[in-house]
Amino acid sequence: MATHVFKGNIKVGAVAAKFMSDFSNVDPDLLIERYADSAGGNAQVQHAAVAPGGAGTVTLNVPAPGLLEVLVDTGHEQESGRLQVTSNGTVRHDEPIMGPVRWVYSVIA
Repeated sequence: MATHVFKGNIKVGAVAAKFMSDFSNVDPDLLIERYADSAGGNAQVQHAAVAPGGAGTVTLNVPAPGLLEVLVDTGHEQESGRLQVTSNGTVRHDEPIMGPVRWVYSVIA
């Protein structure tokens, strides 16, 4: 079961998510970043498959207030790695994760 965490506000602009998979993971994981504005429009999604021991990055340009989600879908609860989210080039969060996670941000102007 995925861990869901509200990570706070993030500013409009370029938001990148990077997942660095541990070498011990048994299969590829999926990194997903998705956004919709406050009215539910302008939906955007980017995703990347990340092999064990590899890294993947996805970036969205979020132009207006809304909701941003960053998900790492691991095939096993024991799989781990490091998830980093940057906003306009500034690191907002950089943390180790275990199993599937979902980080949620409110996009502000």
